[in-house]
Amino acid sequence: MADRKRSTDGSRDTDKVLGEGGTVDQQGREGGRLSRAVGSKDELKRATERPAGATRVTKSMEKDNEDEA
Repeated sequence: MADRKRSTDGSRDTDKVLGEGGTVDQQGREGGRLSRAVGSKDELKRATERPAGATRVTKSMEKDNEDEA
């Protein structure tokens, strides 16, 4: 296994590649219950995962929304 080369200046390359740590924004929750649920899930995902990717509506989310309506 190859030895990892450590930087001599103390910088972290991982932070440079992934960018700054995320925080939850206050947007993306307009609309009905389903939109709020997807918006909340997406905000949490973008704050904790790198790269976050797309948050999609699933059938179970649609069924939960129909039951509550």
